[in-house]
Amino acid sequence: MRLVTGTILVLAVGVGCGASAPVPATQVTETQAAIRAAEEVGAPNVPKAALHLKMAKDQMQTAEAQIKDEDNVQARMTLDRARVDAELALALARESAFRAKAAEALEKINKLQAEATTAKAPAK
Repeated sequence: MRLVTGTILVLAVGVGCGASAPVPATQVTETQAAIRAAEEVGAPNVPKAALHLKMAKDQMQTAEAQIKDEDNVQARMTLDRARVDAELALALARESAFRAKAAEALEKINKLQAEATTAKAPAK
């Protein structure tokens, strides 16, 4: 009898915790902001970043469905994954932009060095 009562109590507490978990509104906002930031930095134009951005958007949709189904505990975990994927997309897009700027700067340096070498060469 005690075992049955204890099992029922554990199940009631477990169900109660899942049902009473608050809607993760802050996480929704943070995830949406991370997705927008990645889009604004150009993640859709960087293949690796675009992949993670898509995963973030897909997970965001899944989390919204979980919230609608009142599965807020699972929604929190899904939102965490979505935010991390969006942040990774943002980082990859920034890295790509920095690499492009570095390559451009290196090209300018090489051009200036070539001009300086030409200017120093004695005329024949």
